[in-house]
Amino acid sequence: MCSMLRLTLPFALSCIGIVACDGVTTLPPSGAQSALCQEASTYVMECTGSTVPVLGAACDTADAELLLETPCAVLQEASGLYLGQKADGSSSGDVSYMCRWLGIGCPIDDSCFPTISEETRQELITLSDPETLTDEYDARDRIEAIAKVFEVEPDPIGMFSMVYRHITNNAVQSVEDGMYVHPEWTRHLITAFARRYMVNLHGHLTGDNMTPQWAKYYRLSRNCDVGRGRVLGVAIATHLMVDLVYALEDVESISKHEDDYILFGEVSLWVFPNLVEDTLKFYDADVSNLLKGFFFGDWVDAVKGTGTATNFIYQSVRINSWRNSQNLYAFPRWMVDADVRTGWGMAELGLAVLDGIGAL
Repeated sequence: MCSMLRLTLPFALSCIGIVACDGVTTLPPSGAQSALCQEASTYVMECTGSTVPVLGAACDTADAELLLETPCAVLQEASGLYLGQKADGSSSGDVSYMCRWLGIGCPIDDSCFPTISEETRQELITLSDPETLTDEYDARDRIEAIAKVFEVEPDPIGMFSMVYRHITNNAVQSVEDGMYVHPEWTRHLITAFARRYMVNLHGHLTGDNMTPQWAKYYRLSRNCDVGRGRVLGVAIATHLMVDLVYALEDVESISKHEDDYILFGEVSLWVFPNLVEDTLKFYDADVSNLLKGFFFGDWVDAVKGTGTATNFIYQSVRINSWRNSQNLYAFPRWMVDADVRTGWGMAELGLAVLDGIGAL
């Protein structure tokens, strides 16, 4: 199995997908739907060596887009996985590996979840508008306001906001407390990091562009058959393994900032109890197993021989994101993008496996 954290740039050459991680996806015109579905099926068959098309001509274009964004290494790993237990609470064991492990090609039942009102949607569109974001205080206040909205209308698309508000509040306070050698850089990082979350929330709410990774989170979040721990884990992985790399680039991070960056990550661990409490209170979801495993490595390797569980640990992920941000200065961008996407894809697959065996 390709390691989620130890992927090297040469390895990434064999795992290239279609679009860069910090790029956005757009839906094709309706006349191109059949061609897009065929392109996605062909891509999967070439990656996995299968001769069976995985999508029909009238497939969901979102499924086709997500498949085209999935690196070959992830498709190969998913097609080879086998567990006796049913995954994601599926009522049938007879489901494709794409549905079971990648959440693609499945009918989505979201009848168990509330949805936000149109009035609330408009409020969230305004709050998440990245074009009007000014500084770290504005980011903190907006994320707090977004989380407050989802306290009242707990649509599962807002799960990550409950986590993110505590992290952002704590980050801003740590700057005010004078903890960093380069406080101005840290302020800019808080703002750039928040902007990437807002861009994708705004895109989801308006039907505009999103990165493939956030599109996957929003798709999984409203699927009744997917565990809440897996959903939240995908959001955390997306923000730390993808957004963080490019936010670090946005603020021109260089070697002198690394110590502040490591400290910034350690400070984030202080809010762990709040994350568990809020998710349970507002979403009736106990994500303590997810967060203990993710932040503190408190998972056993439940998938024999793969290392899936033990590799997905907070500071290791953050260190890898720092290295990828620095690699953007030294390697062709497409090469780093491929490495980021493959690492994220393996993490997402690992979360699906952990969810399937009840470890989350």
